[in-house]
Amino acid sequence: MHEQRSRSPAHAVRPGAGVPQDTGGRMSNDLVLTRFQDGLAERKLELPRCTDCGTLIWYPRARCPHCMSENLAWEQLSGTGTVYSYTVNRRGQGEYAGKDPFVIAYIELAEGPRVLSHVDIDDPGALRVGTTVRFSGGVAEGEKVRLTFEPEENGKEKR
Repeated sequence: MHEQRSRSPAHAVRPGAGVPQDTGGRMSNDLVLTRFQDGLAERKLELPRCTDCGTLIWYPRARCPHCMSENLAWEQLSGTGTVYSYTVNRRGQGEYAGKDPFVIAYIELAEGPRVLSHVDIDDPGALRVGTTVRFSGGVAEGEKVRLTFEPEENGKEKR
């Protein structure tokens, strides 16, 4: 038989831990995502910034992942970044069937965060890590709006 260690007060079990609590009028994650999606639809790239610790928050949520503060302010970003990593999808499934090839990339924004996004480019073979990209708006997909970037120079022909 083994002996169980006693828990320090910092690690004590808290009754109700993990149980959703009333937000008391604070912003929920759903409201934050709705605001983000609405911005994309208006061709604005905005993210919440924690006013307590200064963290720019990606993926948008109602609480700072760094300090857990709920004191957030929305900030419009420059919309420029570089390709950090990417993949070319050649077999679209579900809603992406017939839209291949398409590119999904991690974009390192000029302001710091890395975001997962589609890259709108005619020749996916021309894309490289380090390519400068710019926010090209949101593309409506049903009820959601997809974050989209395009290469800064000549990677996409104007239609």
